[in-house]
Amino acid sequence: MTDEQQPHTPASRGLNWKHWTAIVVVLALCCGGVFLMNSNFNNPTATIRDHYDRASNLDEGGGKAYTSSLSPATVADQIDDDAEAREERSSGGVYYLQYSKHIVAVSPYRGGSKILLHDYRSGYNHYSSVFILWGWSSSPPSPFRGGGPGSGK
Repeated sequence: MTDEQQPHTPASRGLNWKHWTAIVVVLALCCGGVFLMNSNFNNPTATIRDHYDRASNLDEGGGKAYTSSLSPATVADQIDDDAEAREERSSGGVYYLQYSKHIVAVSPYRGGSKILLHDYRSGYNHYSSVFILWGWSSSPPSPFRGGGPGSGK
């Protein structure tokens, strides 16, 4: 009797379950990355709507007004803590928070605060005389802050 070896079967040319798993994982990572890049986690709208009282009679300049019994400095800090602003400045007792899609102004009102939530363009138009001095652009800032290789040199 001769020991005959079975002919070696060539590897299947199709995709097996390991290939499909790898493809699904790569696609999920790509889709997740695109979602995160396009998400704006620094949006003050929900924070303001959920924590302060709507006062439509105080709306001005295209902004929606809200009120609080807390001081403007405290309110501005709370909003910034919940939805980190790109930049925060104050002038004449009014606090301005700059976001990629919004501008928030917090001013004194009846012993507390009035919060005006603007989309970026209406907020810039309403307060442009203040923002020009600070160099804030009339166009919304990019949500990307940079910081890649070679930055800061």
